[in-house]
Amino acid sequence: MGLTETEETNKFTFEAFAAHPFYTEVNRTLVQQALAHLSSRSAENLITIVDMACGTGAVTRLIAEEMAHQGRRVHLIGVDPSAEALRRAQKGMEVMGAKAEFIQGDADDLPSIVHDVDMAFFCNAIHLVPDKHSAFQRMASILVSGGIFACNSAFYEGTYVLGTERFYRLWTRRAVSWLRKEHPDVHLSREAKAVAMQWLTPEEYVASLKETGFNQVETTNQDVLISLDAW
Repeated sequence: MGLTETEETNKFTFEAFAAHPFYTEVNRTLVQQALAHLSSRSAENLITIVDMACGTGAVTRLIAEEMAHQGRRVHLIGVDPSAEALRRAQKGMEVMGAKAEFIQGDADDLPSIVHDVDMAFFCNAIHLVPDKHSAFQRMASILVSGGIFACNSAFYEGTYVLGTERFYRLWTRRAVSWLRKEHPDVHLSREAKAVAMQWLTPEEYVASLKETGFNQVETTNQDVLISLDAW
């Protein structure tokens, strides 16, 4: 159901892509929107936050920054299937002088890793999970009553501007060609490709969230201009 670590996935990370300003800003917006819901809670309370699929820690660092800005105490936990990504995430937190606990695992493992969580994030990766419904159930199971779950994705049905679909098909074909040339040892998975293209509509995401216990669902559509060098 979840994301899987392999020898090949440890060779590559999204660290370079996550360093682009547009990526930082779109995720910062989500983090700020989610953390705004803490305004009614005392600043003295310790807030437990999980960053699922944290990767190399780009969003984890944004959460730490915003919590520090609000003067709040936080127990921050990053979870990811890639041990290499977690090592980089830990180093990044140390560089900024912040603390976080990083645990190797995926969404299936969450109930055995954490519980009584005040807030959980699942950023830029939910589209990669085959069974999104079960993933949402796992996220709901670790939250306290009234807990908050925030996620985002640029990969959903309707994301492409009408008439631009050909560009993305050609870009994907070019990326695959580059991988085969530069990394012939990396084998593309037809099954993974099929899963990657199983996109939901925004309405289907909302319906799945409500079916898994999230009674109040807020959605926001944010246009993002991806710089040419990010391609």
